[in-house]
Amino acid sequence: MDIFLFLIYKDTKMFFMITLVVVFSICLHEFFHAWTALKFGDTTAADRGHLTLNPLRQMGPMSIIMFLLLGFAWGAVPVNPAVLRARNRHAPAIVALAGPTTNFGLFLIGFFFFGFLSTRIWNLVENEAAGMTILELFLLLGIYNLFLCIFNLLPIPGLDGWNALTEYMPRLRNVHSEFAKGVTIFLIFLLFFLADDIFALSREVMFFAPDLLSAEHGDRQEQAFSPDHPEDRTDRLPIASVSPKINKNNESPLEIHTGDAIFIGLPN
Repeated sequence: MDIFLFLIYKDTKMFFMITLVVVFSICLHEFFHAWTALKFGDTTAADRGHLTLNPLRQMGPMSIIMFLLLGFAWGAVPVNPAVLRARNRHAPAIVALAGPTTNFGLFLIGFFFFGFLSTRIWNLVENEAAGMTILELFLLLGIYNLFLCIFNLLPIPGLDGWNALTEYMPRLRNVHSEFAKGVTIFLIFLLFFLADDIFALSREVMFFAPDLLSAEHGDRQEQAFSPDHPEDRTDRLPIASVSPKINKNNESPLEIHTGDAIFIGLPN
């Protein structure tokens, strides 16, 4: 297995851009879980210091170390569904969906600015390297956040989609049979096979942005960012796959951790 940290020697700029995008996206995802829960009267996450973008709080030292070594990272915040339900029956689902909604918002920002600037950037920035870096940053922001949004909405135990679904289908929480556990494990492993497809879909969606938003398709854009161009820089992006971190506290029905995880596999 490739070590993500080694990418710093192969492509230093790409390493720092991916790190910035992934860490920021996870921290903002968790921040809005905590912020939304607080708005519904649950201070659990706020009391534990999760109203912050500090990676040490939102991800933790182990998550950061795993990210640097293997490209695997997660974040989690504690919420109290009992307090949330007492305020609003839909509150736990809203809190669970706050994270993926945040990722979708970041995707829209990346989509808009990558598409809008794909040709206009050369009128704003004289330095070609700086212009390419700006475009690549917005491209990464869009790809990884659409990926995280889709992934976290999957109805798999431990993910936000599952937490939202079980608020309206509570019997699913009480399924403890060996068959159910086997199905869950199978679905988790299936994610590893689906991850490349989700990433490819996210990438293709982002490449639609210049068609929709750019003023024209200049030669510079086609040479740098056409998906069919053999020297397309994004072909060298790490292929992302994901694996959920099951954060549910089965010992207490009053507390559940909402979280997400991302695994970045390096190219050969």
